[in-house]
Amino acid sequence: MRKYLGRSGLLLAAAVMCFSLAGCSAPLFKEVISWDGGTLYNEKHHTRTKPTQPMSLGLDPNGFGYAENIPQGHPKLADNVCIEVSTEKRYTGSVTWRKVDDYSFEITFANSKYTLTDGYGKFSADWSEARIYNCNPGIEYWAMYDVLSRERGT
Repeated sequence: MRKYLGRSGLLLAAAVMCFSLAGCSAPLFKEVISWDGGTLYNEKHHTRTKPTQPMSLGLDPNGFGYAENIPQGHPKLADNVCIEVSTEKRYTGSVTWRKVDDYSFEITFANSKYTLTDGYGKFSADWSEARIYNCNPGIEYWAMYDVLSRERGT
């Protein structure tokens, strides 16, 4: 009996560890999702700058995707959501992604790795907007909007 309790305790501990990792939790997206846009907002200065080259990002549920004209960079500090742009040249090509939590995911591509967040989700993420925060002064971010929700008129 004692050996059985030891095994069940070990299995319970393994299950808790598994569910605490992003790979074992509920998936962030159950189907392909895509956004486009790229308007740069600065909330401190109340400005909105339309993109010269519109951005787009599409992700599949398996951790892969494709981006067009997204900024290249890395977080300014570890575990920071804002990025320092490393070059003015935008990236187009394949990306990989992983869930960080229900409100954010991390993308990785050539010489870049950063977190995107849900735009409006206060109590639950709806992913109608994805934001890339810039580390410039004033809350500044690029916004892209869910292609399907706009096609449905939602």
